[in-house]
Amino acid sequence: KPVIFTSMRSRFEYLLLILLVIASSCGSANSVDAEPPLDPDLGKSYFFLAPNKYREYNVYEIRYLAVDISDTLVYQLREEVREEFIVNGISSRLIHRLTRNNSNETWRLDSVWSARVERERAVSVENNIPLQKMIFPVDTTRRWDRNLLNSGESLVQKYLTFNQPYTQGFNTFLKAIVVEVSNERSQNPDGIDVTFRDLRKEVYADSIGLVEKEYEQFKFCTVGPCALQEIVQSGRYYKETLTAHSFLDEAGS
Repeated sequence: KPVIFTSMRSRFEYLLLILLVIASSCGSANSVDAEPPLDPDLGKSYFFLAPNKYREYNVYEIRYLAVDISDTLVYQLREEVREEFIVNGISSRLIHRLTRNNSNETWRLDSVWSARVERERAVSVENNIPLQKMIFPVDTTRRWDRNLLNSGESLVQKYLTFNQPYTQGFNTFLKAIVVEVSNERSQNPDGIDVTFRDLRKEVYADSIGLVEKEYEQFKFCTVGPCALQEIVQSGRYYKETLTAHSFLDEAGS
């Protein structure tokens, strides 16, 4: 009898040991498979504010004033990242914006904006209106309000792609972010006639900054014969395309 009792206890201890080993190995697998938290700085190099950085763009713009009345503008734009200034402990950079009609003309100062990266977001102050352009870390599942820092209506943005190649004409940027600023359409109650369209996107390249901006903000004619042809009544088409970038001291500017 005592021998049988000892044998049963040994078997019990052996089974218990196996269960403990299995439980321990499962715990190890979970710890290995756990995803590390995202780097809080992930994406900040795309909103590039290195001092003396400049970017040049070709701009094509159509301003629709009324049906069959519009102005078309073609010009060049240059952005220069300039002096640092600090307000309430937050550092920003002045952005000098210069324009010219073509490469045969000299650049003329058009306006001064500012931009900053503060903790979890990138902010651009454009014509005295602060816009929340990005949030960090970058993640294509995240959404944010572009107008959080101003009195405008909420405008929810999102990342369409991150750290992916983006082709622009003959150029391909190996690491780019595509931001969907707006993707809105509206139709009449009958669901046939489009009343307005607001499609906007911005593209940023790593260690360069903005490389493309394209906005379509149209209100369509909804009365009379033109209502059946999706004719623009008012609004704007705007496209900004990067043509050059470097640093001022490298260019001797």
